[in-house]
Amino acid sequence: MPDILNMISSAERLEFAQNLSVARPAYIGDRIFPDQKTANLKAEYLRLAEGANIPVMATVHAFDTEAEIGTRPVFEKTEVEKLLIKRKINQTERVRLMIENGVSDENEIIRYVFDDMRQMAEAVKTRTEVAKMEVLATGKMTINENNLNLKVDYGVPTKNTGYKIDFGPDADIVGQIMAVADAAAESGNALTEIVTSTKILRKLAANKGIQTLIYGTVGAGTYVPAERIRSLFAELFGFGVITTNDLRYKTQTASGNEATKRFFPEDKMAFLCNGTSSSFGVGLWGVTPEEADYGQYNEKSANQFITITQWATPDPVAVWTKASGVFIPVVPNPNGLFIAADTSK
Repeated sequence: MPDILNMISSAERLEFAQNLSVARPAYIGDRIFPDQKTANLKAEYLRLAEGANIPVMATVHAFDTEAEIGTRPVFEKTEVEKLLIKRKINQTERVRLMIENGVSDENEIIRYVFDDMRQMAEAVKTRTEVAKMEVLATGKMTINENNLNLKVDYGVPTKNTGYKIDFGPDADIVGQIMAVADAAAESGNALTEIVTSTKILRKLAANKGIQTLIYGTVGAGTYVPAERIRSLFAELFGFGVITTNDLRYKTQTASGNEATKRFFPEDKMAFLCNGTSSSFGVGLWGVTPEEADYGQYNEKSANQFITITQWATPDPVAVWTKASGVFIPVVPNPNGLFIAADTSK
C-alpha cells in the first residue's frame, strides 16, 4: 500500500486549493450572490449588510443632546464558527480499490487523489448554492444538520414573503405581479429580476391574459414564447429578466441513503430589487481554521475559498481528505426581496 499522506505535500495541497475556482456558470447564485473572500468575516458582513438600497435618515438634534443610536444587522449574534461547511472521504479505501483493479503507477494514483479533492470541494460549493437559493425562496438561511440548528434571519419583512399568486390560465397574473411591483415601489425599490421555475414560466405562457396582451383578443389560446413574456414584462414592469432554476443536487446520509432535491422550489417566484448594484447580494467566504494554520492571510489567500487538508487516523486505519469552507450569503437590502407562492393547481 503506497504512503498516500506523503504523495502530495502540504505545499501542493495549498497550491491546489488556491487555484481551485468556485465559479460555476450553471449556478445562478454565482451571479445573484457573487462570491467574495475576506479575512474578517463578521466585520465584512456588517459592512456589506449596511449597504442597503435606501439610506436611513439621521434626525436633527440640538447642540447639547445625545445622538440617536444606529442599529446593526442581526448577524452580530451569529457565531461564525457555526458556518463551517465541510466534507471528507476515506482516501485509503479508494486507493486500495484502485490497486486491486490494476492501477500501480504512483502518478495515476495521485491523479485520483486530486480528483477526490475536487469532489469534496464541489460538495462544499454545492452547499453554498443551496444556501443562496434558500435565501431567495424564504428570506432566511436555515442550518439543521450534523446536530447543528441555526437560523439566520435576514430581516426580510413578513409581508414581503407571504404573497400568493394564482398562475392559472384564467387568472389575472399581470395584475397580481403589478401588486408586487407597486409594493416594491412604495418601499423605495424597483424590481429588476424574477427567479422562478420552468413550470411557472410555462404557466405564464399558457395564461389567457398574457396571451391577449401580446397577441390581442384573437390570440387567446396561443402559447407565448419565453422571450415574448420577457419583452412584455420589460414594457409593463420595467424589467425583463426572468431566470428559471431547475437544477438539482443530491443529499447523502451517513448510511449512504441519497435523495435528489431542487436548488429552487418549483412553486415559488422570487422578485429581486438590485438597486444600483449589479447583483442582489454577496456570497461571503471567510478563513477556515485549517487555512489559518497555513499562516498569514495574503493576496493568494483572497483567491482560496475552499481549504483542502489530509491526515491519518489509527482507528480506523485510514488517510482522509477533507474540503472545508466558511460561508454565508449577504443581503444588503432585505426590503428588496419579495417572495410569492403558486396557488394554482
